[in-house]
Amino acid sequence: MPRSNPLLGGGDCFAHTARNDFVKEGITSHTPLAMTLSEEATVTYDIANRKQVFVDWDLIEPGYGVAWGGAVTSWEMPFGVHLAVHPPRIDATPLVAADRPWETFINVYCTLFEDEGRFRLYYEPHYHPEQTQAEDLKAMLAYAESTDGVNWTKPEIGALTFQDSRANNLVFGLEPALGRGAHGGTVFKDPCAPAHERYKLVHMGRENGVLCVFGAVSPDGLHWTAIQQPVLTDYMSDTQTVVRFDPVKGRYVGFFRGWRGLMHGKWHGRRTIAYAETEDFRNWPRPQEIVGPDALDTPDADIYTNGYVPWPGTPDAHLMFPAFYQRSKDVLEVHLMTSRASAGGWQRPSRQPMVPAGEPGSGWEGGVYAGCGLVALRPGEWSLPLGPQWHTHNQEHFTEGRPAVKPHRGYICRAIWREDGFTSLEAETEGGCTTVPLTFAGSRLTLNVWTRFGGEVRVELAEASGQAVPGCSFAECDPISGDRPEQTVTWNGQADVSAWQGKPMRLRFKLRRARLHAFGFVES
Repeated sequence: MPRSNPLLGGGDCFAHTARNDFVKEGITSHTPLAMTLSEEATVTYDIANRKQVFVDWDLIEPGYGVAWGGAVTSWEMPFGVHLAVHPPRIDATPLVAADRPWETFINVYCTLFEDEGRFRLYYEPHYHPEQTQAEDLKAMLAYAESTDGVNWTKPEIGALTFQDSRANNLVFGLEPALGRGAHGGTVFKDPCAPAHERYKLVHMGRENGVLCVFGAVSPDGLHWTAIQQPVLTDYMSDTQTVVRFDPVKGRYVGFFRGWRGLMHGKWHGRRTIAYAETEDFRNWPRPQEIVGPDALDTPDADIYTNGYVPWPGTPDAHLMFPAFYQRSKDVLEVHLMTSRASAGGWQRPSRQPMVPAGEPGSGWEGGVYAGCGLVALRPGEWSLPLGPQWHTHNQEHFTEGRPAVKPHRGYICRAIWREDGFTSLEAETEGGCTTVPLTFAGSRLTLNVWTRFGGEVRVELAEASGQAVPGCSFAECDPISGDRPEQTVTWNGQADVSAWQGKPMRLRFKLRRARLHAFGFVES
């Protein structure tokens, strides 16, 4: 797989041609992978030199169990493998904690990204005097940064006034937000914008009694100018709305809160995830629901946040880390959703929470939310910001006698995976499978694999008809074992496969006690 720091984001501002795209009701979708019809009338996936990960079975040949002629066969059928979902390890060490006068508590919404060698973290502090409750529409946006991912500072920005002083790290709030609030703010860097609007911000607010989604722009991500008109009028996205510029589509894409059947005072409806896209950041169409609770969820389930992020390093996969809210328990837990198209096709590869709520006394028993952003704070691992909570969603409205953990003012920590470690094609003992016919560009094949003791992975290169390429068979493959995030496949020490690029080919995998997280073709 290419290793050109896929977590940096941004990228080219021009729109790459998206093959097999179509537009329906204002939402762009596309087939899972680009397909072509070869001269031999073989349906072939063109993966070029894009990293491939396992969000579904699309790349794997299903085979035939019984041929039409009556002979029993196992032609190219997968065996002994399954799509596995891997939970992260949790580092509860705070990236930022509430330790400033304007931080009565830190809310769970936050944005983390790398920007020209510096890690940036935007988070939502609330200030309210004792004996008063926090109000969403009085939220502020604060800023912290780090050069090493370990030591974080809260620089004095001088942008907002707090108690007659500008010596603080606040970057957005009631002053620059024109009194409309800054709840659920998400920041992103726009590679296509002019310099004075290079950074953009979306948040929920209220104007003339109407809830709307508002925007702001900045040349440096620290000093913001509010956009006067709402970017989305009369829309209640009372969550962390996630917006980014998609270089493949050449458009802004946004993930908002949706409501299924909400009628105030009559029916509470259900929270869902809605989606919209636009070429003009200042004007958004009405978002349409793309994900909601399904028949396998409990009847009291909501999807509270979306936690969207593109899968780093590939345009063919997308991730969401939504916080599912169970009303009966009044608790939120982070799940995993995957798709090959941001506008739809979302599925949950596991029904178990990716990051569950904690046990009593953990400080996490109220639930946990995922923020926005995947960043390589350490080499070889990807970090997702988390906002744990001691109190439950509705607890502040009731007196139950449970003593607060003192001080419990909120903090941001992280979940950690190995690179591409969210899912894998896994064989717990012995297994194997074959890809559908595909064409590629590149001169060598690389894998991201992890094996247990005694495990290994072997690969065979075959023609679309199934005939193994001489010199690239299983018997000639040098076995791969251990923790190998970027391992070149060799056959008797030789790695060059450039002679077959552009031709319909198959890859066969043999796995023993192994996980295959990703594969791709690269140039030497």
